[in-house]
Amino acid sequence: MNALGISLAGGVLATTYIFKPVQWIRVHGFWSSLYWTIRSWLWNYPVTQDYGVWKTGDPNDLEVFESDRRRLLRMWRFLRPFFPSCGYHLYVPKDSADIYSYLVPITPMSSGMHSFPFAPCLYKTDSEAEFPFYVTTFASILAPLAHQLSLHLFGQHGTELGETLWAVSGSKPTKELQALRLLQSDALRDDPRNHTIPVLDFIEFNNQVFATRATRADFVTVGELVRYGQAFLEATAFIHEHNIAHGDIDFQNMVMDVMVSEPKAPFGAVFAGVRGPERKYAFIDFETATLPAPSDSSSPDAEHCVQRCSPAADFACASKRDVDDLASALEIHLRCIEDVMPDLGTLLDSMQNPDDPHQLTAAAALSRYEELCSSLNTDDMQREVKAIWWTREHIRYRVSPPVYISDA
Repeated sequence: MNALGISLAGGVLATTYIFKPVQWIRVHGFWSSLYWTIRSWLWNYPVTQDYGVWKTGDPNDLEVFESDRRRLLRMWRFLRPFFPSCGYHLYVPKDSADIYSYLVPITPMSSGMHSFPFAPCLYKTDSEAEFPFYVTTFASILAPLAHQLSLHLFGQHGTELGETLWAVSGSKPTKELQALRLLQSDALRDDPRNHTIPVLDFIEFNNQVFATRATRADFVTVGELVRYGQAFLEATAFIHEHNIAHGDIDFQNMVMDVMVSEPKAPFGAVFAGVRGPERKYAFIDFETATLPAPSDSSSPDAEHCVQRCSPAADFACASKRDVDDLASALEIHLRCIEDVMPDLGTLLDSMQNPDDPHQLTAAAALSRYEELCSSLNTDDMQREVKAIWWTREHIRYRVSPPVYISDA
């Protein structure tokens, strides 16, 4: 009977293997690889070596959106036991059955000021350390280095620069992985002009590469806006100096190192008092970056770059688009202080229109910006901003006092 049972078990295993072959999952160490090979087989291999596994379909199709969300949440749940061995712990959904559930830490959180590259956490209780699952290629939230810090996904324009885990590459290196490795190289990482997201670790799981990286806020004074503009002009000039073009400069990819929990920041809330001189800003998302390549004598002349530009265009084209995109992102706020810096609008105009052969480079725009800022005195920098949003159709002015985070 025992022999028959063993024979039947062997037959079941052999049949199962035929229909679902075992794939060896390579992680650090033999026993870890064996564990993850078995786990992957039992879970039907939710994470492959293809970076495309993280991609989603049409976000406007609710059925597709929710299906992708369930699949990606399952992938992060599958991977959750892997990251503690690297010193990180993912947040968990408050309600595992709800695909829209907020994510919560697995142990009590500590808030307050942390040293760079960790972001200060502007909340006071553990109940505020909850965040929604926004972006599916990012791990919900994690805590690094055996002690949990507040780690948040990046939200809207100028928001959190937290410590986040996100998938950056599969077995074939992506542009984002290449750009991040270059920007985090010894030669570039500590340059004070390098306002790009600091990467704490690159973690590999079976040829999938993850990186760990370290609420919308109101501008109250001229100085806050001046520093904001300076940081992103300097960042753009810096990456261009090293033959990297971002390729997707927009509000959602311009962040700062402060965190406010969603429960504390209800929809539409804009908090003041978080953009002081200590604030750091950074670019994220280099997925469509143009990277350094060997010299090519066939590169188009600058004045022809718009006609010949494409997503795979060379640096000359891509850098001009960067400058145009940066001006469009900055002007919404910077044009609100033209009463103090009347030539600022002219500068922003000269950064736009990539088909103009006289369009300013990022370095030239930064130089001109610094020249304009040099005329500002202390009173100018501390002057309260009256306008809060600029468009070509109208300017929106403040109608109520700023809401400071300490009063929320």
